[in-house]
Amino acid sequence: MVKAVIFDLDGTLLDTAPDLYLALKDTLRDYGKEVPPFEVFKKYIGGGAYGFLEPFLPKEVLEEALLRLRKYYLERYICLHTKPFEGIPEVLETLKRNGFKLGVATNKITEGAIRVLERTNLLDFFDIVVGRDLPKEHKPSPEHILYITERLEVSPSEVLVVGDRSDDVIAALRAGSFSGYALWGYVEELSDDIRPHYLFKKPSDILGVLK
Repeated sequence: MVKAVIFDLDGTLLDTAPDLYLALKDTLRDYGKEVPPFEVFKKYIGGGAYGFLEPFLPKEVLEEALLRLRKYYLERYICLHTKPFEGIPEVLETLKRNGFKLGVATNKITEGAIRVLERTNLLDFFDIVVGRDLPKEHKPSPEHILYITERLEVSPSEVLVVGDRSDDVIAALRAGSFSGYALWGYVEELSDDIRPHYLFKKPSDILGVLK
């Protein structure tokens, strides 16, 4: 029986892409690089800021660029356009009311994740928020999920992990948890060997599985 639900952040709980894109544009312009189209950029969301910087900048400037991007994002664009996906607040409220423990596993830095959740009025739903900086390894490593389940005091087999990227599915399966693929997010085509337990077309589908 599922006792807890762990959500990815970007592309699952929140539509953060427009604000992340603005921060990326400022960063790439600092280095005189061409800005990719928005739809191209969206394909790389999911691995944290490093994940969507790496395809567009040389390796030797990545660490410096990462600091620039985070600064631009936090100081200029955080939650300028970001909002929860339709139906997410209602699903979280229902899950909380029915006694499920709720967590967030994101490849964002934890501080940034908490700030975004707070500004979008979602933070109070969650018992724990864990970014890439807290466990030894982040998604797709199972350590990310196991770190959370240990603190929620639930078995990994009692957890449903909901996310929109292959990293979310792999981390869940490796941890021994149920995996739900969020088709409303920034989804990528999964290879044949990556098989989530559930495909969710909309957030409310989660409630149907957990009844």
